[in-house]
Amino acid sequence: MKLAIVLTVAAILPASAQISALKPAPPAAPKAGTPAPAAVPTPPGVISTLEKEMDNRISTTGGTSPCLVLGPTRGLYVSGLGAVFTAEVELVATSGAIGLLPGTTVSADLKARTHRDKLAHLPMLQQTLRDMAQSLAASPALKLSDPEQVVVAVRLVYRPWEDTTGLPGEIMARVERHGAAPKVEVR
Repeated sequence: MKLAIVLTVAAILPASAQISALKPAPPAAPKAGTPAPAAVPTPPGVISTLEKEMDNRISTTGGTSPCLVLGPTRGLYVSGLGAVFTAEVELVATSGAIGLLPGTTVSADLKARTHRDKLAHLPMLQQTLRDMAQSLAASPALKLSDPEQVVVAVRLVYRPWEDTTGLPGEIMARVERHGAAPKVEVR
């Protein structure tokens, strides 16, 4: 009987030693002069929410004939640089089939009206992008550090028949986290 107890205890001891070996070691203290761990990046769910907000804001710019977001906004966070949001936008919604099908023509009146409306929407879209960049930079949802920036950019899409005189190809608003007023570039 004593032999059975001794053998049982002998069999259990190594198992308890193995279990304690599986426990993680306590973290070592950081060495002097090592950089602090990187900030926690902005979660993807937050970026998705902000993308949808950008789509909504752009698609309400222009009042009764608003801008048209042609595809969903895409955003990403780049550690050390900041957050970038991009979209493809038509300044004024036009029918997709106008002038694209063989044998169709676009009237001079429609061309002139479309050009005039797009020129009128341009400052409104610039203001929307400026406001968005500023609100994103101040947002606690984006966990940006002070040197990082927020960039909100749109690429403008035009139909082959359109007069693009005076109309840019892209608009970009950029602002530093807790920085000055956003800078808007029109190209």
